[in-house]
Amino acid sequence: MNDLSLTQEYLLCVLGNKGKVSSFSIEKGMCLAAAGLLELLMDRVVRLDNEKLSVEKALPEEKKYLRSIFYFIDQKQPVNFKKVVEHYTITFTDKNINELIDDVGSSLAVCGCAKEEKGGLFGGKTHYIPDKEAMDGVIQNIRAELLEDGEISEDIVALAALLDKSGQIKKYFSAYEKDDLKKRLKEIKDNPQNEMIKAVSDYIETLFVMLVVAAT
Repeated sequence: MNDLSLTQEYLLCVLGNKGKVSSFSIEKGMCLAAAGLLELLMDRVVRLDNEKLSVEKALPEEKKYLRSIFYFIDQKQPVNFKKVVEHYTITFTDKNINELIDDVGSSLAVCGCAKEEKGGLFGGKTHYIPDKEAMDGVIQNIRAELLEDGEISEDIVALAALLDKSGQIKKYFSAYEKDDLKKRLKEIKDNPQNEMIKAVSDYIETLFVMLVVAAT
């Protein structure tokens, strides 16, 4: 199995054992869109200036599962962050968020971290069943970096924050661990030696505030 990106790891952790897209809440969808945007921003594929997103460079082939986000920004640039969020979460249908889920889910299936199955009333829906070993590996990485003395990466801090914001941390960590995790995230953010980690943490806070505003 290949190393997974922030967006792939996030989707792997929120799909659930049955991989049902229909069970996706607006919070999960918001954070999936945020994960994709944050990944493109951290890799400098797009940039954000005064809440306006624009393209910096071509989308790398290995990130083609984020093509719907990239193309939307490319076509509308400079586009307000809120507009990108609304494209995936505040619509009359689930078409756009399902397209993003399908792209990321398919990429997980290709690398052996999920299995595609047909479901739904007429068997027309594709479910992405997470590989338990791959999902456990992601959770153990969070535990090793944030609850133990492992090396801290931007992606893990971002992933833990997004799982927390979407209410999924409780699925994988005990109440005691969850409290420790939140304390650890705050310590990392407040440590002056972790300037980049702090920037990522602050950015996720900003993203979620904007996401909540976009949903109201």
